[in-house]
Amino acid sequence: MKQYRFKTEKEFRNDGQWNTRNNCPNKWADSGHMNHYMGQEIDTKYNVKIERNDNFSFSDWTFEPENCVEVIEVIPDIPLEEVIKQVNQSLIKKEKQMKNSNKQAKVSTIKEKFVFMDKTVQILDIGFNTSKNVVLFGPGGHGKSEMTLEFLKERGIDPYVITMGTGMTTDRLFGGLDITQLRQEGGSGRIEYLVENSFMNHEYVIFEEMFDAPDFILEQLKDIISSGVFRNGTQVFPIKTKFIICCTNRTRDEFSKNMSLRALMERFPLELNVIWDNYTEISYNKLLESKFGVDNVDPVIPYLLQEYAKNGITISPRIAVTAYMVYDQCGPEALSFIAEFTKKPSLIAEAINKFEATIKFRNLSTDLTNVLGELNSAKIDSKEDETNYKLLIKNLDKHLTDIQGITVSDDIAHLHASLVKGAKEARNKFAKNLTIASFV
Repeated sequence: MKQYRFKTEKEFRNDGQWNTRNNCPNKWADSGHMNHYMGQEIDTKYNVKIERNDNFSFSDWTFEPENCVEVIEVIPDIPLEEVIKQVNQSLIKKEKQMKNSNKQAKVSTIKEKFVFMDKTVQILDIGFNTSKNVVLFGPGGHGKSEMTLEFLKERGIDPYVITMGTGMTTDRLFGGLDITQLRQEGGSGRIEYLVENSFMNHEYVIFEEMFDAPDFILEQLKDIISSGVFRNGTQVFPIKTKFIICCTNRTRDEFSKNMSLRALMERFPLELNVIWDNYTEISYNKLLESKFGVDNVDPVIPYLLQEYAKNGITISPRIAVTAYMVYDQCGPEALSFIAEFTKKPSLIAEAINKFEATIKFRNLSTDLTNVLGELNSAKIDSKEDETNYKLLIKNLDKHLTDIQGITVSDDIAHLHASLVKGAKEARNKFAKNLTIASFV
């Protein structure tokens, strides 16, 4: 896949596209407000626009295709033997990283079950020890709810769990209406709640999707948490709640629409965005090995998941595990029915082909090493030697054609280019040797 970047100031000036008065390129923001984009690489999702000569919107600015240039990789002049050595070292290093990714020290049961959740354990530990409420937010599928339940379970705690959401009502939050009390009062309008059935009668509470509840519910919740007492007319109940964990997909800023809701958030001083630091092949491999066992994971799936992340589609850990189960039981064709994968179904075949090509590349580089060794040691002292030499060159040509015909992953693309370049130069050298020998 081609990579584009924005032109540098020097390139804009050389192309006659520099506005001296405003000190910025033509068709660019006035006063140089966009100048910091110069030289930056452009996400490959804009390639289609650039290649169609259409303008495109990026970070709230509009850019012209003439603002861009293709990134041309300069192939280093490395000896062929060194290139082959680097190919093997690169692939061996990746294999070791994949195998070692799941062999880190296991600190506790919870860390055995959840990968890349050290920060989540840390913030829950801080909140638990200080009785300061916690908000865990971020995209779904990263284990916020499961981790929270497991954390409390390890401490012998069975928490009260309630899902809030847009349908939350006052009577549901407060444990339900006391129907008996209503009947006893003869319909006088006195309403009391079964607070013993509510969160207020529990020390440890988990609110699922609290931020989605109606504002008037949240305002009542704020008053109760702030005062530590539930008051409803003559009904008074000191709440037992010590520690609340809120699990949500929304951020604090999205939620805090008014002063009252911001005041509620002050009762949740600890927060963490529960995401991975990166979504690489190695990260996904560690996740899958934690679920299916070390050395039991077909490496093509972690590679595929990484390719989706590179293309702006982050597959959550939960969906990654589902994808692996589907692939393992039904084959790669079944992946196209997983919702997240349908956002770019063509990536499935592309990634699998690239992965297989990378393995083939390593095998071909090994074969090429053997052919080069034979050619370097071969003599051309007789007609028979000459015939054998020609066959070896023909074999080299075949391997070179095969290597040129494969598309490898981006992380070894430079090695692929260097190998092709080196093999061509070696081929020319051997062809000259044969010409000289034939002439003599």
